Amino acid sequence: MAQLNRREALIRIGAAAAVLAGCGRRPTTQSDVIVIGGGLSGLQAARLLESEGLSVTVLESRNRVGGRILSYRHIPGSPEAGGTSFGAGYARLMQVAQDLGVGLVNLDPIRNFFSQRELALGGRIISAAEWPEHPLNVMPEPARQAMPWGYLPMKMVMNNPYPAPSDWLSPDYAHLDVSMREYLTGQGETDAVVDLCYNNNPGWGNNADEVSAAMVLFAMRFAAAQQGFTGPDGGSAYTAANGNQSIPEAMAASLKSEVQLERRVTGVSDTGSGVDVHCADGSLHRAGRAVCSLPCSLVRNLAMEPALEGLQAEAARSLDSQILNQLHLIAKRPFWEDDGLSPSMWTDSLAGMILAERKGDTPEEVTSLTSWTRGPLAVEMDKLPDEEAAARIVADIERLRPAAKGQLEVAAYHSWYNDPHAVGDWAVWQPGQVTRYADHVARQHGRVHFCGEHTARANRGMEGALESGDRVAFEVLDLV
Repeated sequence: MAQLNRREALIRIGAAAAVLAGCGRRPTTQSDVIVIGGGLSGLQAARLLESEGLSVTVLESRNRVGGRILSYRHIPGSPEAGGTSFGAGYARLMQVAQDLGVGLVNLDPIRNFFSQRELALGGRIISAAEWPEHPLNVMPEPARQAMPWGYLPMKMVMNNPYPAPSDWLSPDYAHLDVSMREYLTGQGETDAVVDLCYNNNPGWGNNADEVSAAMVLFAMRFAAAQQGFTGPDGGSAYTAANGNQSIPEAMAASLKSEVQLERRVTGVSDTGSGVDVHCADGSLHRAGRAVCSLPCSLVRNLAMEPALEGLQAEAARSLDSQILNQLHLIAKRPFWEDDGLSPSMWTDSLAGMILAERKGDTPEEVTSLTSWTRGPLAVEMDKLPDEEAAARIVADIERLRPAAKGQLEVAAYHSWYNDPHAVGDWAVWQPGQVTRYADHVARQHGRVHFCGEHTARANRGMEGALESGDRVAFEVLDLV
């Protein structure tokens, strides 16, 4: 932690120096609004602002648009490393895809395969027939048939206290802003069940002690709210043709001004009459206002003049993002046909959760495998070079599935925490942070406005990012 703090301090000092060095320089670009970040939220804001006649400059630190949407097009089926799929009830996202002519791929034909996975605990595969009486099964008596990955989500969906997704921010439900462990044990679950069902593959946070139940219940309520919506072909869940990255690419292409790539913003100065935005390449960009779509993990390293204050500054320093590693594999041959097991697994080891991607001509075709490593195991993998981390995960799969030995080709590996353009995936609200910070993260700071999925109030994921882009654009339009 001390090393991390020194690194952040050096980044801030360097950024502040760049801001000061830029005083009096001629700007590289001049526009009505600068949007920092070319992900969904920033691009949505830019499109709406342009539609109202404003000139917009979008600055993106990567060499591509899309932010935490990343499609691996060199792998059959273009599997996703972020933003894996979306429901037909994602009204904004569906509308954007339709307006920009992005094709949709209906996932309904493969939905039944999602629950078909092998359970691996303690170094061995446990069959569904063995599980009810297995000594590692700590589930309560009526639920011993349930598999660990489905038990808690099923209960939380059935007993979700929020009438609507947006109620997660209501003071009436502030008592839910406690750790997942406290919430679940308060609902009668044992610590052993929490450790087995949540901590082995935590969907949010590193473990059940470091994530707010308010956030998890919100995510599940939002997912449940998607039920009943259908897309143009009657489907309920989709990806974009040629990968979800097609959507932000189409959004960027629709802008009047080309997105400026490889422009890493280091500082933002509010001059009183406008904003100066400084980039690591020495460029200076000037506008009347700025929209910042960066997650808090990056905002905290910006040199801002004047600096953020109070709870907003505390939120920027404190709100972290999901630690998640994804390994994408291509099977040289269908080894699962040799051992007679499902290609997908749910484990308590480095392999994490393995999902078979089925994006070929038929639902039965497995185009690739994706391993999701989360929690403490992901933290350990982040200490290693990517090649070594990938090799260790492959070795773990081969240990559990001898038929896979020599049959797995590494196609891509991505650590979202080690990604300098993200430093984590989706935002993770820790216990107490929802009630303390949720009303402050998106607060206007002079001529600087904030968006991003962490500022969404009624939607999650990609739809939440678009919601925040809409909100911040209207916020700016009300003032210009």
